[in-house]
Amino acid sequence: MKVAVIGAGWAGLAAAVRLAEMGVEVVLFEAGRVAGGRARSLEANGFAMLDNGQHLLIDGYAAVFELLRRIDVDADAVFARTPMRWLMADGWQFQAACLPKPLNVLVGLLRGKNASLPEKWRLLCDLLALSWWQRLGSGDKSVADFLAQRRVSAKWRDEFWQPLVWGALNTPLESASLRILANVLADGLGCDFCLAKGDLGALLVNPALRKLADLGGRFVAQTRVEQLTQINHKYLIKNEEFDNVIVAVAPYHVAGVLPEWGRADFQAAEKDWYYHAITTVYLKYSQEIQLPAMMMGLAYGTAQWLIDRNYLNGNNEIAAVVSLSEQYGSLKADEWAAKIHADVLRVSPNLEKPISFQVITEKRATTAIAVNRVPFNQNYLNKKGIFLAGDYLSERYPATLEAAVQSGFQAALMCYAKNSAT
Repeated sequence: MKVAVIGAGWAGLAAAVRLAEMGVEVVLFEAGRVAGGRARSLEANGFAMLDNGQHLLIDGYAAVFELLRRIDVDADAVFARTPMRWLMADGWQFQAACLPKPLNVLVGLLRGKNASLPEKWRLLCDLLALSWWQRLGSGDKSVADFLAQRRVSAKWRDEFWQPLVWGALNTPLESASLRILANVLADGLGCDFCLAKGDLGALLVNPALRKLADLGGRFVAQTRVEQLTQINHKYLIKNEEFDNVIVAVAPYHVAGVLPEWGRADFQAAEKDWYYHAITTVYLKYSQEIQLPAMMMGLAYGTAQWLIDRNYLNGNNEIAAVVSLSEQYGSLKADEWAAKIHADVLRVSPNLEKPISFQVITEKRATTAIAVNRVPFNQNYLNKKGIFLAGDYLSERYPATLEAAVQSGFQAALMCYAKNSAT
């Protein structure tokens, strides 16, 4: 069996490695110069490392850590871990206790700072209500509707729920799916946070490509695959014939790859999808930064999260994450840098202006995780030997690296099973 994987993001890498492990001849095509997709490394430009976005993992991400094991990467060596913390520099703060779940979260909430005991109890009741609602499985609603029904205070909306939803779903409260948020909390609450000590290319992309090569697969960069052509039950790509194809490109590129007979259904589904931006601002300082923790939040700032890279690799650099960044309009790079520096000064007031900055905006960073979203049904494509992979296909998670890797693994197994059955 010979399979083409189109798109070398994390979904495509996971699919290609998994197929190659099963003895399949794999060719991985990528339109860009480097692999990694939305989570790839860029030219450092004077920084210790530079990715096209600051990505946070939790150790509950089973698929990502399984992929790391398969490509011989020691997760403990490449990640800085910290117990789950919710540290708002201008609001609520708590850290999960060193106890079994869910006691770790319960005790951590009750020990939290900058909230009265009745306020803590009310937050705990709201979290329990959400957990109970999830178990009942009663449809879906927006997070905003849930908060209104629970009469959640402005404090908890601003200092907990909004930063949580923006960070996890990158979707406004008014349209964000409560069902998906509940899944994220159920699987991730109380888990350790993991941040890469180096760039994502060195962490996962390069080891994945090496593993693929060791297993006999090929990586072909700077090769854009246009509309697939099917001849005698084979797919012709760059004068090579393939039995099956895994399409692991961004959702807004999928229709351009699919054969004519497969485009209409996908385009009809895609009409209901929309996207939100994420901006990452990197600041470099001449002075030691020393934020109180590796990751600090701001409930009332431009950035939602500030990551102090001194904790990761000893460099005086900040990575700031701005979810839903389209709300700020078309800011210039120096305007972004000024806004984020002002945020940093609220936490570390003695810092001078940054000596360098880099601003990266992904305008279509993630699909909106809207209420009652329905993943595309690809059964017809699968029967024809085409399988889709990507974070936008997950029924359980938002558009995360975990969802991407899960999807890649699933596409590989479905592809292999189809050919084994024939």
